[in-house]
Amino acid sequence: MADKTKKAVTDDVVTTEVTEETAVNTVAAKKPKKEEPKPTKKYVELRVPMKGKEDTMFVGVNFKNYILKRGEFVRVPEEVAEVIRNAEKAEERATAFAISKEKAYFEKAANPIAIH
Repeated sequence: MADKTKKAVTDDVVTTEVTEETAVNTVAAKKPKKEEPKPTKKYVELRVPMKGKEDTMFVGVNFKNYILKRGEFVRVPEEVAEVIRNAEKAEERATAFAISKEKAYFEKAANPIAIH
C-alpha cells in the first residue's frame, strides 16, 4: 500500500501534504483537555520592617506591585515575603561590610606605621 502523504524537503524545512485520512486523525487527537484547578496562593503574615525614609514600602514581584505600610502586620503572598526577607538580609550584609571597612580605616589611622 502506498503512502498517501507527500513530503518535500527544501533547505531543512519539511512540508507535508494533508490528506483526508491524516486530517481526521489530527482532529481526533485534539480533544479538549480537562482544566486542572489552579494552585491557590499561599499567604504569609509578617511585620513590614521600619527601616527606611518613607512610611510605606514598595515591593514589586512579577509585574504585580504592593505598597505596604511600615511597622504593621500584613498578609502577603509568599513571594512578596521572600523579597522582603532578601532585602533585609542584603541590608544586614551591606551594613556589616561598611562597619568592617570603617573599622579597618580607623585602625590604620590610629597606627599609620604598621603595614596593612
